[in-house]
Amino acid sequence: MSINKLLPYSSALEMIEKVANQHSINLNQTCELGNSTSRLLAEDIFSPINVPSFNNSAMDGFAVQTHIVNQAIEKSGKITLKVSGSIQAGDCQDINAGSEHLAWEIMTGAPVPNLFDGVIQIENVSINEVDGNKTITLTEPVQKGRNIRKLGTDYKTNEIVAYKHAIIQSQHIMALATVGIKKINVIKKVRIAILSTGNELAKKSSTSLNSGKIFNSNQPFLKAYSQNLNCDPVFVGRCNDTIEAFNALIDDALEEKVKIIFSTGAVSMGKFDFIPQALLARGAKIHFHKAKIRPGKPILFAELPNGVIYFGLPGNPIAAAAGMRFFVSPFIRQMLGLPQEKRLKAQVMADISKKKGFRTFAKALAFVNNSGKLCVEMLMDQGSYQSCSFAQSNCWLILPEESENIKKGELIDVAPMIPNLMVL
Repeated sequence: MSINKLLPYSSALEMIEKVANQHSINLNQTCELGNSTSRLLAEDIFSPINVPSFNNSAMDGFAVQTHIVNQAIEKSGKITLKVSGSIQAGDCQDINAGSEHLAWEIMTGAPVPNLFDGVIQIENVSINEVDGNKTITLTEPVQKGRNIRKLGTDYKTNEIVAYKHAIIQSQHIMALATVGIKKINVIKKVRIAILSTGNELAKKSSTSLNSGKIFNSNQPFLKAYSQNLNCDPVFVGRCNDTIEAFNALIDDALEEKVKIIFSTGAVSMGKFDFIPQALLARGAKIHFHKAKIRPGKPILFAELPNGVIYFGLPGNPIAAAAGMRFFVSPFIRQMLGLPQEKRLKAQVMADISKKKGFRTFAKALAFVNNSGKLCVEMLMDQGSYQSCSFAQSNCWLILPEESENIKKGELIDVAPMIPNLMVL
């Protein structure tokens, strides 16, 4: 197969997954729970305790023995109970129940005394206090278990709390903290380098543009996005459009013991698109160069002699973003042993025309309509240089190769901006 042949996206993906399997890694590290946001969980985590670990009150009110209360109310329509004491959150659970015709004033979260099996809200009783002696009168039955949070009704001992490969978010941290987990094992981040090429790039310190210059938007985007893929960008650099400068930059990146290098620019067919030539001269194996996709057709996937993976992304920012989402992301997921993504399907809101034969990744906005159906709107300004519409999007619309005209209402695949995180 010629490396310059336009490869169908499915074939490119097969190649990516095949190479990723040869580079699979399973390095874990311990992480403090408070510092684990967005980290990738390395193993299932099970609860070491029951939660709640004791029966406790869900209301401010009075703990009673329901069989005594209900028998009296059935017989005479009411019952008056002496309030023996007060229990607040944090008190010991092992409280003597006392004689039968008693109640305990209890606060939300406080342990329910032994043998007491119902809590009546404070507003549902009549309270009488004389000379410091408090009694309550009830006129309605109290169901057994009423307003009591039972032991183990949130988590039981050895019940799973968080699953392997979960991307730790605040809700996971709440659950793990609830069961007393202080540290977790996460998958170690992949060390990467991010390179930008181009004489047109303004200096990093520039706040204004000279004629012919542009600000570098790819590099900060790739740095931010790669961290969603469990990557650590340990080297970030840029160079002008010369092979010598490029080779020097590669050498600097390799000094940092990176596993993957991403670059933007210099992979198309222009006079200064030198990266394929430079990689071959270094002894790299180019798995493919160019795919039947839009945007991002010139994408390059290679492997350096020392086993470092190389992704050459196009210079246009949306083409680079598509390359990260639909080529780099699958590679890293496969390398880390993560399951394949499951695509969502959404109804398109208008007719769409596209070039047949190309997998097209379109900037789009997904939403749930009034009928509860997932819908997607392809945004205007689909140019690969246009970041304004990209900032307005919350997903990619994936238009299949075989289609040229897509009708309103058809179900089409959509992908969230970040794998496994859909924000509508």
